[in-house]
Amino acid sequence: LKLIFLQQPAMRVLSTTAGVFAAAPATMWAGVLTEKPADMKIHLDKVKAVHVPVPSISPTEVLVEVAASSVNPVDWKLIETAYAQNWTYPHVFGRDFAGVVVKVGDQVSHLKVGDQVWGDSFALEGGMAQYLAVDASITGVAPSSITLPEAAALPLVGLTALQGFTFGGGPWESGRMGTVVLVLGGSGGAGHVAVQLAKAWGATEVITTCGTTNVDFCKGLGATRVIDYHKQDWHTVVPMQSVDFVYDTVALAGTGDKVYNVLRENGRFATLLPSGLASNTTAARRPDVKQEFYLLSETGFDRLDVLSKLVDESKMKPHVDSTFALHELADAFNHSIAGHTVGKISVVAKQESVLV
Repeated sequence: LKLIFLQQPAMRVLSTTAGVFAAAPATMWAGVLTEKPADMKIHLDKVKAVHVPVPSISPTEVLVEVAASSVNPVDWKLIETAYAQNWTYPHVFGRDFAGVVVKVGDQVSHLKVGDQVWGDSFALEGGMAQYLAVDASITGVAPSSITLPEAAALPLVGLTALQGFTFGGGPWESGRMGTVVLVLGGSGGAGHVAVQLAKAWGATEVITTCGTTNVDFCKGLGATRVIDYHKQDWHTVVPMQSVDFVYDTVALAGTGDKVYNVLRENGRFATLLPSGLASNTTAARRPDVKQEFYLLSETGFDRLDVLSKLVDESKMKPHVDSTFALHELADAFNHSIAGHTVGKISVVAKQESVLV
């Protein structure tokens, strides 16, 4: 074992006005992409932890001392798109964050210094750093029943599930019998949260798919039926027109055409990528069914509060597959790229030394 110590940035004293923490560093460690990828490809040797300035805040923002972030596939997938061509560099990764408020903007009323908070910094990212300036409107009080690194695994996938399940008709009436939800890809980051949300929001039957090694994991999440995709095609074992809502986290081409066969009258289908949508021909045959590919747009702290309540009522808990430090971000991305992550990958920002 080798003990690696991260050099601490020089400290500077902040203003002592109300709502300001005692001190913060002038610079900080951040997990970044160091330069623009001219070939629009992922080069993990350019994913590093470097020193960058601690951000300042606007009147509507808070400064968060970040405890942790987590890897979402979108973090590294965007490197291969035009978005990365327009980033400023070094680009600090990280949508998910959880930490402690150390400074509050003058126009912020629902948060104070010392609050443990979480959220999805969807516009500017920046969560994979020791400090984050983020708008208070998308920053909520974190659940009290789990650790901050656990909390950091939930915002993006949890908020995405809330938005999709609302389209799907949830939450379902308490005591109503017969609501059946199918989650495709129940052991991944988005899927393992969706299985729990389906149960928490009143589905009578929760069906999901996963690989052989994760069957018991999905049952433990609350799935009433788990289909091992190594052994069965879900489309051949789920009865025709027996499902009310399908939530697709895998989005394989052709999925939507199969989904339309298993949906009941007025069924709903939500998929996380356009590749999962049913063809226009299939959709035209069943106008009663509604399908949607969507990007997360409902990120306000009121939605985070819905998630927090579910967590603190023991109805939802994020599963952390593995944990990396900021200087191991390339390894964390590589682990995500390899696929088959169970739950989420945590990136710890506050860790000052790491055993390797």
